[in-house]
Amino acid sequence: MTKTKYNEVKVKELVANPEIQTFLKKAVEVPTKVIVKSVRNPFKNEETNETTQKVHAVAGTSLVDMMEFDFTLVNQSIDGTEAINKEFQIVEYSFALEANMRGGNFGGYSPTGLKLLITKLIPVTNEGK
Repeated sequence: MTKTKYNEVKVKELVANPEIQTFLKKAVEVPTKVIVKSVRNPFKNEETNETTQKVHAVAGTSLVDMMEFDFTLVNQSIDGTEAINKEFQIVEYSFALEANMRGGNFGGYSPTGLKLLITKLIPVTNEGK
């Protein structure tokens, strides 16, 4: 990785760097299995030809360790009625900066938290149980 002068760093591009993504995956815990609680309709960006879908989910083995969180599916979508209360496995993901939006206007990036972008999510089958 080539170094950038500190006063020329673009944080969004820095976070997107594959080496930084590898470090983030080591430093930030992401559950491997989630239960979907709500799903928004997919959105297709005509400029980038990318489809995104917001999902709200929970993870954990009991109420004591349950974690509630949101993520964005990228170039993959799930059926909003079929996916509710179903278990899925997160296979491939990356992180991005969480944008502060107010009334559709960009207001900078959030000082806390990262946006979880999932590029591969598969249903968990309970065959043999």
